[in-house]
Amino acid sequence: MDELQPPPRQAQDGEEELLFFWALGDLHYYNNVLWQVEHTPRMLQMFSDLRRLWAQEGAPAFCVSPGDLVELADPENYQLVRQQLSLNLGPVPFYPGLGNHELFASSQESEAELLEDFTIFWEKPPRYYWTQGEVLCVMLDVVGYGAPVLTRESLAFLETALAKHPRHVALLFAHCPLYGSVLDRDPARDLDYDSLEPFFYLENSQEVRALLARHPNVCLYFSGHTHSGWQAPNLVMTEELGGHPLTHVNLSSPWYTGKHHGIEWLDGGKACRYRPDDPDAITSLEVRVFRQRVRLRLRDHRARNWLTEWNVPVK
Repeated sequence: MDELQPPPRQAQDGEEELLFFWALGDLHYYNNVLWQVEHTPRMLQMFSDLRRLWAQEGAPAFCVSPGDLVELADPENYQLVRQQLSLNLGPVPFYPGLGNHELFASSQESEAELLEDFTIFWEKPPRYYWTQGEVLCVMLDVVGYGAPVLTRESLAFLETALAKHPRHVALLFAHCPLYGSVLDRDPARDLDYDSLEPFFYLENSQEVRALLARHPNVCLYFSGHTHSGWQAPNLVMTEELGGHPLTHVNLSSPWYTGKHHGIEWLDGGKACRYRPDDPDAITSLEVRVFRQRVRLRLRDHRARNWLTEWNVPVK
């Protein structure tokens, strides 16, 4: 596994900073001209603002995105996302995750073949971990859509990684949220996909929670998948498991948010229009891990300002 050991940094109040990174929600790169008319400017706004911030404050240790990096798992889309991330992130390392869209392709490939495609392209398996100083990061592979799960093999992998690094602060990344975390902004209008809706939460959430309750060093569970608006209830939510806190963090997509938004195809796919959310923010998340807390700051790259901030406990 990757071993990176940066020197510790100090927060303004004297706290020791263990890790600084950036988390991106579902990106959905797609090598389609009509799609790119709407998609490309949004990605450029995000990355230009990130580069400006990093020039002022210093670059993060890495960027991470837990799945749906492509709209379809076709070679041209993988090539496009790699080209764009390389261009926009430069030397900042990138850690990709497996989403449901990495398991959809134009060709009739099996799930096993699509998992192999992911591994070949990213030169990483669908589940892996890395350490950054005193922080353990675990990327998990949700499969089985439309009843998504972490398989027995994935749970065994997670348990082994956590047992091997009991003194590390542990951060988990998986495409699907756990049941009962991120919610709909307006259930009466069915505004958002959420973690109470089948397909949008892990079917074995109870089993996952039972595993995490046995490991007090696990403090954050990052997910995407729902494209929730940034004002969604429980976008960041802390619960007690086994006597220690676990915070769920759902990453809004900079592509679009809300159930009834994004691209609408017209005229049999010959035209499309983009339906923006309200508010239409282009967001990503700054994450700074300290010994006793994690600071999360949500950035709107369209307005170039901070939308909100959370401070959540480590343990």
